[in-house]
Amino acid sequence: MRRMIFFGFIVLSLIGCAVPQGSNVLPTKASTKVIPIIADTSTPAVDEATPTVATTITETPVATLQPMPSGGEILFLQQSNLVAYSIANTTMRPIAAGIANFAVSPDGKNIIATKHNDFDTLWLIDRATTLSTQLTDDQRTFASIAWLPDSSGFVYASSPTKADLATTWLTWAMFCREATVALRTIANPQEQKVGAGCDPAVSLDGKRIAYVTRPSRADASSSDSGFTAGNKLHLVNLQGANGWDPVTADGKDTGDPKGGLVVYHPLWSRDNKSILYHVFVGMRIEVDVNLLMRVDAHDGKQTLLNSFAGWARFTTVSPKGDVYAISTQDIGDARGLSGWDVWNAAAFNFVGKRDIFLPEGTFSAIGTAVGENQPRAQALAWQPDGQALAVVLPPRWSPGIPPSEAYGHPSEAGELWIWPRAGTPNKKLTNDVDYQSPIAWAP
Repeated sequence: MRRMIFFGFIVLSLIGCAVPQGSNVLPTKASTKVIPIIADTSTPAVDEATPTVATTITETPVATLQPMPSGGEILFLQQSNLVAYSIANTTMRPIAAGIANFAVSPDGKNIIATKHNDFDTLWLIDRATTLSTQLTDDQRTFASIAWLPDSSGFVYASSPTKADLATTWLTWAMFCREATVALRTIANPQEQKVGAGCDPAVSLDGKRIAYVTRPSRADASSSDSGFTAGNKLHLVNLQGANGWDPVTADGKDTGDPKGGLVVYHPLWSRDNKSILYHVFVGMRIEVDVNLLMRVDAHDGKQTLLNSFAGWARFTTVSPKGDVYAISTQDIGDARGLSGWDVWNAAAFNFVGKRDIFLPEGTFSAIGTAVGENQPRAQALAWQPDGQALAVVLPPRWSPGIPPSEAYGHPSEAGELWIWPRAGTPNKKLTNDVDYQSPIAWAP
């Protein structure tokens, strides 16, 4: 297991690897029928207009119409093609070609996907038939697609910036500082503006959206002269109204780790009472330190859950809400490693306490580790019953690979494994999962 960086010992901090913390360690085609577009005049205005283009462009299914397999499917990207692996039949079927990102509806019937060619286009895909309909063609980049809990629509962030995949503070800021959060429904795909910002997440009761506002100022520690720091976690209803800000990142290096330069990637608890969110603290002894926090959605009380290095890539809460899993990527690893070696995943519950050591001091965090930490693990997706995770691991992975040695295979396709929540990945499902591919376990 990767060991925590003890910031009081600078030499060790240069050779250690920060990963999510345990005890005393720093972490380690729908129908082609044209749907009339009706403007939603109740939506609040934001500071820029986003062109909305609805089309009836459809694509021929890439898979023969067939009954959905029992036991569900795990969806992922394979050479930029969206494919589905059947749990029961151990077979693969193609769904769509040329996909950059995707999100599956909670009922498993539809998929929202992006295709990338300079800018992005947004597509609605019927999971069973693989028929797809293009929704946009308006010179924008899309990110953070999240479905409404009843599968009636989805939220997302879009930006006019030709932004790269957000893997660091600055690549995230480049997208978010010009981004707008919006909502679309399946019945009426007219884009409804929600607010200026990014990283939207919908509460499981379908009543509120959490997102983070745009960075509001430049920061001296950044090599980017644009706005990269100072934002808020903002809560609104589905109409973008009745908003308030339970968390503010002041954008100042004050020594208070809860202040942070920016907050990002909020995630609702299963009971709708609180929100998990990530805080980018900044560089500390050659390590980009982040925190995972929880805030009460009603009174704004904040709780420290974890700390980690680099940037949070995949965070997900179990179906029962008792465990979260987090996968991080530390591109600026102080040891000079790259590729699979700068990834790490871990699972934690919300019970008990442990100490977390940061340059500012020792802090008490809520929760304890569940199962074994997984160096080099990338995307995560919960099994519907919450007893295991699907996880993407490096090519030719085995539990015996020493966690402290350079593994290589920097950007090669990985493998899909089953990871029991209280143990170590123990069942390989398939090969050739694209490096950095998202995954989803659909019923």
